Amino acid sequence: MIAIGILFIVLGHVLAKRKGLDPVFWGIMGGLLGPLMLLFILFAKTSKQNPDHRAS
Repeated sequence: MIAIGILFIVLGHVLAKRKGLDPVFWGIMGGLLGPLMLLFILFAKTSKQNPDHRAS
């Protein structure tokens, strides 16, 4: 049970980092919410902005 919790913490951290979200927050959410966290990260908007696409 502990190993599964740690797995979701690490998974939440890594996925959030790739999407440009706060990895610490999503790591904690992974520990608390488990597999539901994956759905939340999938549908969360990324915070990374494309430097090549600037508003005129």
